[in-house]
Amino acid sequence: MKTRAYALAEQPGCFYADQFGSPDVRAGYEPMGHEIAADLGDEVDVLVSAVGTGAALMGAADGLSARGIKPRLIALEPSQSPLMTTGKGGPHRVEGIGVGFFPPFLDQDHLDEIRTIDQNRAFEMCRTLARRAGVFCGGSTGMNIVAAIELSRELGRGRRVVTLGCGNGAKYLGSPIFC
Repeated sequence: MKTRAYALAEQPGCFYADQFGSPDVRAGYEPMGHEIAADLGDEVDVLVSAVGTGAALMGAADGLSARGIKPRLIALEPSQSPLMTTGKGGPHRVEGIGVGFFPPFLDQDHLDEIRTIDQNRAFEMCRTLARRAGVFCGGSTGMNIVAAIELSRELGRGRRVVTLGCGNGAKYLGSPIFC
């Protein structure tokens, strides 16, 4: 597929975004870090996110760092496919993350921790968020919220944990999340 994508990109009017290789992917998330800083100031203790390419977590961290904010960075992967934490991946149902190889934009030198979150807990969180808060999201956002709540409890009052909403739940209506 990659070979075909590269060949198509050579044709006039075509472009290959290369989600897993373009340095523009990580840089594209830097403004999100600036936005978080503008809204929360220097009060960000932890930035936690499920990772596919790792670009969202690292790019947002780059944006925060540019504002002088250096929170702990925690990456998440599904418990069903703990490649980054154990070296052994596996099948799972959380789309967009746990891609079967180490995320190309995840910078281990700046990462403080990698945690696993059970996909079933994430899916239950998606349903809870839809029912109770009107937040319609997918599995990676569910994982992010589960982890953010766990971290908030661990750290205690007065600490700020930031996570990301990765998309809406419309494309997951026929998935195990909502069926």
